[in-house]
Amino acid sequence: MNQPDERLRQQLEQLRRLLQDGGSAISRQELLAAVSLMEQILEQNEAARRRLLRHESDLEERLRAIENSRFFRTLRLPGRFFLDWRGRLGQLFLHSRLHPLYLKAVRPAAAVKHYQLWVEREQPPVERPLEHRPLFSIVLPVRNPREEWLEAAVESVKSQTYANWQLCVCDDASEEPWVQEYFCAQAGSGLRIAFTRSSTQLGISGATNRAGELAEGDYAGFLDQDDLLAPWALYCCAEALQQGPADLLYTDEDCIAGDGNRVQPVFKPAFSPDLLRSCMYMGHFLMVRRERLQELGWLRSAYDGSQDYDLALRVTERSANIRHIPRVLYHWRRHPDSTASQPSAKPYTREAGLRALSEVVLRRDPAAAVSYGEAPNSYRVRWPAPASLRASIVICSRNPRLLSRCLQTIRQKTAYANFELVIVAHQAGDAEEMDRLLRQTDCVTVPWRQPFHFAAMNNLGASRAGGEILVFLNDDVRPVSPGWLEALVSHANRAEIGAVGALLRYPSGAIQHAGIAIGIMQGAGHPQRHTFGAGCWNWLPFTRNVSAVTGACLAVRKRVFEELGGFDEGFPVNYNDVDFCLRARQAGYRIVLEPDAVLRHEECATRQPGVGIEERDRFLERWGEWLEAGDPFYSPNLTRVREDGGLSQAPGQPNSR
Repeated sequence: MNQPDERLRQQLEQLRRLLQDGGSAISRQELLAAVSLMEQILEQNEAARRRLLRHESDLEERLRAIENSRFFRTLRLPGRFFLDWRGRLGQLFLHSRLHPLYLKAVRPAAAVKHYQLWVEREQPPVERPLEHRPLFSIVLPVRNPREEWLEAAVESVKSQTYANWQLCVCDDASEEPWVQEYFCAQAGSGLRIAFTRSSTQLGISGATNRAGELAEGDYAGFLDQDDLLAPWALYCCAEALQQGPADLLYTDEDCIAGDGNRVQPVFKPAFSPDLLRSCMYMGHFLMVRRERLQELGWLRSAYDGSQDYDLALRVTERSANIRHIPRVLYHWRRHPDSTASQPSAKPYTREAGLRALSEVVLRRDPAAAVSYGEAPNSYRVRWPAPASLRASIVICSRNPRLLSRCLQTIRQKTAYANFELVIVAHQAGDAEEMDRLLRQTDCVTVPWRQPFHFAAMNNLGASRAGGEILVFLNDDVRPVSPGWLEALVSHANRAEIGAVGALLRYPSGAIQHAGIAIGIMQGAGHPQRHTFGAGCWNWLPFTRNVSAVTGACLAVRKRVFEELGGFDEGFPVNYNDVDFCLRARQAGYRIVLEPDAVLRHEECATRQPGVGIEERDRFLERWGEWLEAGDPFYSPNLTRVREDGGLSQAPGQPNSR
């Protein structure tokens, strides 16, 4: 301990003894001495803080210099070479007869084992007394079931740790008499089981609705005849409703393999309207407020095969009171003839889903178009982008070689014709070559002579743009799909959308950006970066809502950009894009990731990588509560310390979102 520290310690000890001595009053002089002592302590702490910041800044600069040294760049080359050839081989397999071998290669047995280890660590919720105890009616349609599977499904309801439930069953004209005998015995045993039977086959919606007529609960949950509920499924639903009523609850789920092991988890985001328009991501177990079901007329037989999708679309169409419980509470049984991560798509289910989605989308915008997606039972919604809608592509650059390649690719691979180029030219490096390129390019040129400042440069470019849609693009980003700009513009033109991002890939084909998640890495990260879609986050191919998108390719209506004050110039290099998106969400807008807009990104080709301490501290100070709460569009069951979409080391999240 140095002498000033020792002197302060002695003075504090003297002050403590003085305050503990109740026999004498404290004089004004003694109080002034105490105040002086506190001021000395504050000054000393401030000096120590400044020294620490200087040391951190120095260490950061040293680390950045090492990371970007020629030696370490050379060390990274083998990894990039491996990723490049892995991506090329993957594309080769995908377009060859060896495609099944490739699928097997990207689903190694290790992934199954990792999930089974995760299941072993999974902890049940700590069940506390609940102030509000809603009655749940579990609705179960039955048709020619397998006996042991049906009995297991019923037992999973009877074994619930939450007691306020009833089971409502309709036998849809099963051919075996044991089904009716089994349920009559169950219903007569004093348990809360209500049973009815139809002598003629009603179909899945008709049988479900008939079972629903027996429901008395505040909420109705849907269970298939061969699936299982986790023992605490209903408690978690009740717990989620303590914060107020919801129109619909949904949960995470997995499969039960033939050997009884749990496999293939499906972790889901919080309510994502755009993802729901891409597929029925909510899955099997829906818990819907019964009053809302009655308003909607329950299920519709015309949409059998996708009746649950039709219901979810109608419930969410006029309600944002949708809640996700990020726990694996439903286990659907994988049948022996099903090897995919989802049941095989039957043509009639796909067609029913298309009709249900088209009905909802066309009510919202008659000019929209709905089509089938590439994955089974997936869809694409094309929102209208009027030909008169002008886009301004804002590019900041100081590298004429990169800019030239970027502009050439834009001209070659952009089907949407109504756009202008706004080039913010950083006057550094080879200014003569840059000037020559700009003179040859039909663009709005905006000079920038100050040090590199991503936020300020883009704000300046936006102020000179004449289009209704701003598209911020890095000069090391190049379009791959000709429809990229139209896909971004059509989303940015929607009134509820604040920003739109694209799917960016490295030259190897690995993912660079497929949406940004907050609360991971150093405040924000890119899930599945440097992978080819591996991990337990299955939503890469689908249009969906995210917390943020990268400024390397970001589209926004100019009016919204100006309303939010543009990029915060307190973030000169990093976090300005994430901060903008979070402010947009705070203002009530949604952020969209559109995977149909595919571009190649070399990342940091124009600047050194790395995050500054001051920017990181500013970001954490502004958004700390949001980061701590976790990203609603990224599962809390996945790791927060890596970007590979791997499993968390602490499974089991009792909260709902």
